[in-house]
Amino acid sequence: MKQEIIMKRKHVKYFLVLYLTLNTLFAQQKYLDVQDIKEEWKNFTSFQRQELVAYNTFLYSEGFYERALLGYFQYLYKYPKDDLEIAAYYQIAKCYEKLENWDLAKNYYVRIIDESSPGGLNSNAAKYQIHHIDLINENYNKIIENTIGSKDPYELIFRGYAHFENLEWKESRQSFQAAESIFDHNHYSKLIKAWYKAINTAENAPLKKRTPALLSSLFPGGGFIYLDQKKNAVGLISSTILLYSATFSIINENKKGDIMLAINRQKNIPLDSGFQLFENNPSISENYLIPKSMSTSKRSPSAIATPIALALGLQFASGWKSVKDIDNANKILVKRFTKRVRSKLSISRFMDYPFPEFIIK
Repeated sequence: MKQEIIMKRKHVKYFLVLYLTLNTLFAQQKYLDVQDIKEEWKNFTSFQRQELVAYNTFLYSEGFYERALLGYFQYLYKYPKDDLEIAAYYQIAKCYEKLENWDLAKNYYVRIIDESSPGGLNSNAAKYQIHHIDLINENYNKIIENTIGSKDPYELIFRGYAHFENLEWKESRQSFQAAESIFDHNHYSKLIKAWYKAINTAENAPLKKRTPALLSSLFPGGGFIYLDQKKNAVGLISSTILLYSATFSIINENKKGDIMLAINRQKNIPLDSGFQLFENNPSISENYLIPKSMSTSKRSPSAIATPIALALGLQFASGWKSVKDIDNANKILVKRFTKRVRSKLSISRFMDYPFPEFIIK
């Protein structure tokens, strides 16, 4: 009986050894095939890629542009020559735009244009974004120069905005009309129609005239008030008030003082045969009526004329400057209008063009 138990234990031992050996062999067999290893790691890296794309998209959408930049650069480093390489460049440029680093943003848009086919989705989107940066930075002439002869409706829209900001109403209207014709869609016609109204309003805006500016200058600071130059008006009015106040104070100023008589009155009062003193008081002398108190005062015509001349000179100069500044004042007035129009009719309403999307499809 004891012998049988020992034999059974040996059989179990052999069985366990055989099982473990076969299990090890099969486990190793799984990774002996290189293709199996590639497939497994491909699935793993594909999952990592999806996670990185999702994470970067989340950071950008939430406004964490600096952290998103690091994520996009990490993606380019991990997956060189990837299908989403151009899209990553586009997102990097967008991040720099949001951070107002215009030069770096332009560098990556130019890189996209250089590495993409001309007239394609990627190059066009990058080109439009460069126009957008120039519009934000008021490089209107640059936009006009780069869109000469263009038949692209989006470029013509940017061109229309640039001409409008340059106060070139005719050219702006022509650009919007050309864009509307090429779009040939009710949606864009509706958006552009608001621009025709804005251009007509700007053309017929009530501008300042020279004659009212000159007449307003008859009152100190009136010309500046007419031109809505409040700081200049306040400065001139204050200066004029100070000068006229100085004039009045000079007119009313008396240099007063008592005449001190010396002990020897003969040095102060000429004596003659008719001079007599009464109770030692010369003021009641019958022949010389000298008052009990005496004072002196002095007024200088030149001291009075100087502040008056300065005040009148300032007033004349302000009137001349008001007339001379009419054109500049009108330009500032219209610029304020164009700024309000651009904030109301934002370019973003037209920025619906396709662009490289950072999405795994």
